[in-house]
Amino acid sequence: MPHSVVQVNLIVSDLARTREFYQHLGWDLLAMGDRAARFSGDDLVVAFHLPEFAQAWDSGYRGARGGSSVIDVDCDDSEAVDATFSSLVEAGATARQSPNDTFFGCRYAVIADPDGNLIGLKAPLA
Repeated sequence: MPHSVVQVNLIVSDLARTREFYQHLGWDLLAMGDRAARFSGDDLVVAFHLPEFAQAWDSGYRGARGGSSVIDVDCDDSEAVDATFSSLVEAGATARQSPNDTFFGCRYAVIADPDGNLIGLKAPLA
């Protein structure tokens, strides 16, 4: 039986800043105590954990944050990719890949959140 992905855990340094930042994607993060928060969408949960909480469930954790995995987020259309990209950069994201029409048939952009976690914004080309 194949295993389903049900949750992605991202390590962040400041939960209040994380909550404020992800509101630009329309995500309302729910508290999981005082060291974690989560967003539940469709069939997947994205959880944001402070480093000390990560150490509580991962004894091998050594303090790294974001930078190599990308969570793709669907946008309604190409214009929404561009607008969301601009909004997130204004909110403190680092632009990694400006919006562009890709070889795989999408308008696509990549930003890094304030902790370096990567978010891909995508919509099919019209």
